[in-house]
Order: sequence, then structure tokens, then C-alpha cells
Amino acid sequence: MRGSRYTGDVLTFGAAMLMGSSYPFAKDVLEVMSPLLYSASRYLVASLFLFAAMVVLRREMTLQRRDWLPMLLLSLIGVTLFQACWGLAMARSAPSLGSIVMTTTTAFSAIIAWLGGRRLPALGWAGIAIAFAGVVVVVNNSLAAITLTDVSPDGTLLWLLAAFAWALYVDRGAPYNRRLGALPVMAWTTLLGSLVLLPISLLFDSPREFALLDDRLLGFWLYTAIFPVGVAFLGLTAGLDRLGVSRVMLYMYLIPVAGVGLSAAFFGDPLTVARVLGGLVVLAGVILTRVALDRATRVPV
Repeated sequence: MRGSRYTGDVLTFGAAMLMGSSYPFAKDVLEVMSPLLYSASRYLVASLFLFAAMVVLRREMTLQRRDWLPMLLLSLIGVTLFQACWGLAMARSAPSLGSIVMTTTTAFSAIIAWLGGRRLPALGWAGIAIAFAGVVVVVNNSLAAITLTDVSPDGTLLWLLAAFAWALYVDRGAPYNRRLGALPVMAWTTLLGSLVLLPISLLFDSPREFALLDDRLLGFWLYTAIFPVGVAFLGLTAGLDRLGVSRVMLYMYLIPVAGVGLSAAFFGDPLTVARVLGGLVVLAGVILTRVALDRATRVPV
């Protein structure tokens, strides 16, 4: 049992770091490729990887008739909407900002839980307030002056919408993860969501954009399809099976560490004092919110 939990810890840690690594690599690809086409194409490749993994692991791939509609609805929220906002936000803002703002998923999870009738103590509301205060510091990116008027709000609002979409996907998908297994749910929603987003992207974009990618950018595109989505989701499902939702969610706080660190070290994204402190404030807020949720209900969100 202890070995199984240790394996779950290692796999979940690796998944979180891989998910965070997508931010800087994606930014370079989006200098050439349209956001919707990028998001749709990489998630389609990732879905094929996940189905291949199910074949290797001999997991049941078929869905019962009653599960098709829920999987489609989950895919519209957790892939189509989430990835559309993710790609558009990434094209409009710094990857370090995005990786930090996305941690507000836990705050949105708490709000969704409260709207669903679950009790949220004062600690939870304090955590939500602290997290969003940290977002303001990150977006302002200065401790000496108010610079919000100089910042385009589009990217931040899209990041927040993406965080909300992911929180809603996790909340509504929890019963299906328990009944069907996390891997089939992720595989089917990733496939269906990408198949919905792809024709939408082709209304505005052209597949000829792939010809604009040089070997380096094509490698980045393939990397962000296979590793931060396919391999990371595979590790995440293994972590969920061994550790449960609450413990896995703690590891998700490592995502901005990978995103911000790689962005600053290798891709020239400036790492300011304000952004570091704001990120720490956001993390403090979401951790408080997570603790409040676990104490209040013990129901995964």
C-alpha cells in the first residue's frame, strides 16, 4: 500500500511538472500558429495517445449509451471551452502570468461547491479573496505603481474563464471518474472536445499553418501534444487511482513553478519581484481554500 502511494506521488509530481512545461513551449508556437488550430490539433493528438495507452493497459474503451451525452457535455466544458480560452489567452499574455492565474481553479472549485449546496467556511472565502488579490498583483506586475490601466484585460479574463471551465469539468466529472475510471473519461472527453473545436478553428484558420512551423516549432507543437497533455493526463489518472482527488490537487500547485521557471530560464519571459510575490499570494490563497474544502465536506471537487 505504501509503495502504491509512493508511486502515485512520483507520477503526480511528474504530471504537474509536465503540465506546467506546456506554457513556454506553447507561446513560441503561437507566434506562428492560430490559437484555436493549435489547441484543437494538439488535443486530438493527445487523445490518440490516451486511447493507445488504454489499449496497452487493456482498459475498457466502449461507452454505454447513457454516458455519451455526459461525455460530450464534459468535453465541451473541459476541452472545447477550456482549450479555446487557454490558447487565446496564451497568444495575448505572458506564459508566466497564465500559469499563475490558472491556479485559481481551486478558488472556482470552492465557489462551484458552494453554489451546489456544500458549506464553505470563512477560511475558504478568505482563501478565495487572497487568491484573487494575488492575481491582481501578478497582472499589475509592479509593487511601486498601479499599472493595470496599461494592461490589456483580454488575456487575464480568458485565463480566468479557462480556470473556471477546468474547475467545472473536474467537479462535474468526478462521479464519472469514480464509475468509469479517470483514464476513459479523460480519453473520451479529450477526443470529443478536440473534434468539436477542430472544425470551429478551420472556419477561421487554415491547415497550411503547419507548413509555417520549422523543425524547432514543430517539435514544440508535438511535445505539447504528447507530454503536457497525453503523458501528463496518464500520470494524473494513475495518481487519482492511488491518492484520491484532494492529494492530487495539492500537486497541481507545482504547475506554475514549472511554467514560470522554464519561461524565465529558457524563453526570456521576465521574472519580476511583483510577479513572484503575487504568485506566492495566489498559491497561499488556493491552499487555504483547498484546506477549507477538505475540512468542510471531504467531497472531491
